[in-house]
Amino acid sequence: MKKVFTTLFLAVLVAFTAKSQTQYFYTVIANPTKTINYDFGFYPSVMSYVEAEGVAPYTKIKAGVFNREGADPFVSKDDKVMILLKSGKLVRNYTTKATDGDFAVSYTTKPGDKHIQYYCFSGKVTREDIDRVWYILSDNQIFELRTAVTKPTNANDSASASN
Repeated sequence: MKKVFTTLFLAVLVAFTAKSQTQYFYTVIANPTKTINYDFGFYPSVMSYVEAEGVAPYTKIKAGVFNREGADPFVSKDDKVMILLKSGKLVRNYTTKATDGDFAVSYTTKPGDKHIQYYCFSGKVTREDIDRVWYILSDNQIFELRTAVTKPTNANDSASASN
């Protein structure tokens, strides 16, 4: 009986630990002279599904560009994100009509600054659906993002990651 209880306890602990981790995708883009030198992060842990009157249902997912000190300003011109779902379906974000703010597709990030961006995908996508992610610059440079997992340091970090 003790062995069954211990096994059950360990299974629950592993499941809880895996659930409390935050998965994200990232890449570092730099040239040899470091005039281009920034990180791109894509955070499915910060996503929401939106159903509103007058617009087709969509999923928004948070991303960020972190331009490093000493680099040139980073200029985004409608960069894209493509997701391979575990079902085998490939989805690509669409261009919003926003001209400023977190949904604008054209923006500049100065050296040492960051820019938070939300990418919108038609229909419903969940974090569990995502298998692989690519970052597409101006439709001609494609970077596959690496997967990373972090553990929240406390309950407040876990809660803030879902906002």
